[in-house]
This record gives sequence, C-alpha cells and structure tokens, in this order.
Amino acid sequence: MIKITHLSKEFRIREEPEGLAKQLIAVIRPHWRVIHAVDDISLVVQTGEIIGYLGPNGAGKSTTIKLLTGILHPTTGTVEVNGIVPQRNRTKNAYNIGVVYGQRSQLS
Repeated sequence: MIKITHLSKEFRIREEPEGLAKQLIAVIRPHWRVIHAVDDISLVVQTGEIIGYLGPNGAGKSTTIKLLTGILHPTTGTVEVNGIVPQRNRTKNAYNIGVVYGQRSQLS
C-alpha cells in the first residue's frame, strides 16, 4: 500500500546576478528562487491496485517517484510505502519495490 499525504517538494536555486558589484553583494546576501516540483499531492493506492501516473514534462512525476523511493526527502507531507517511511529506511524500502529511470530500453 502507498499512502501520500499533502506531499510537497521545493528546490531552492541560487540566482547569480549580473555585474561585479551585484555578484559581490550576493556572496553576503544570496538571492534564491524556489521551484515547486511537487505541490500538495495526496493519494492512497491499496494493495493489488494498479494506477497510472501521467502528466506533461515538468509536472513532478519523476520527483514524486524519487520521494516514494527515498532518494529525495519531502519538503512537507508524509510518504509511506508498505508501512515504511522511505526517507527513514531507504534500504528496507528498496527490497520491496522496483524502479527504472531513463528513456533507454535497459531491459531488452
């Protein structure tokens, strides 16, 4: 079973200003841009249930899968996979799941 409650993931990207003076100031006071990769997702997948997770590029599908596997830690919310919190026990979670990333056919 998968249980996701109010899951969000934000990435902070440091912005580099133009001009030497602004770059020197940015060393002391950096400016950050926040990217909301996943924004408040909640869902429950029961044992034996099959779902599809679809969306356009940049919708947060891969980020959500990385949160489910424990590769990334959520900014807010909770994730539970078969009673395991992935970011706390990634190794134990990995024994129960299988994930393939990328566009290449690595299983042929």
